[in-house]
Amino acid sequence: MSFALRQKTDQAEGLIRINAPFGFGRKYVSRFVSDFIEEYPKIECQLHLSDHPLNLITNAFDIGIRFGSLPDSGLHARKIASHRRFLCASPDYLTTKDEPLSPQDLVHHNCIVLRQNDETYGNWHFTKEEQIYHVRVGGNLSSNDGESVLSWTLKGHGIAIRAEWDVYHHIKQGALKKVLGEYQLPNADIYAVYPYKQNIPIRLRIFIDFLAEKMKIVPFEMAL
Repeated sequence: MSFALRQKTDQAEGLIRINAPFGFGRKYVSRFVSDFIEEYPKIECQLHLSDHPLNLITNAFDIGIRFGSLPDSGLHARKIASHRRFLCASPDYLTTKDEPLSPQDLVHHNCIVLRQNDETYGNWHFTKEEQIYHVRVGGNLSSNDGESVLSWTLKGHGIAIRAEWDVYHHIKQGALKKVLGEYQLPNADIYAVYPYKQNIPIRLRIFIDFLAEKMKIVPFEMAL
């Protein structure tokens, strides 16, 4: 880093307003913000968690943390981490029915669905060796809250799709088991989205770089 840039970094100050999803925001972003202000005490951070992405411009946010493919909204984005999603169930649930061997077997299972929007509700997509599989799943539980979906899955109510950051430790500890592990789900890559095309404030540039570095440890080196 050049002396001039280092000097700008040292002098960076001002407010950063951040929007992030509830679950990931509580577990990770809030910790990263805490670490950030310890290193850059002249910068003020306001973290707003929501159950759905908020309009950055309308709500005067400087940055949003988003997952998966991004709509063409006119905003600018930087991918700060690759992230996978897993199909998983508790060992107790898998003792009640034959474990699925292909995506089509899921129609015979209780699938717990995260209701994100009407278009994707209950439609699960998989790939294996460049072959694409689509299956319409169903079950007696669904929610717009990821924490509820995870809780029901841990209690043995069915099979669900969850992001790696959300279930890694549960899988490692044996509370959950991967299902159809040889099939891939669309990634839930993590993006920093911001409404600046040019002249990004130095404090925001520093924060995005900081997040990208911190994201390298998600979820492997962080405790529950």
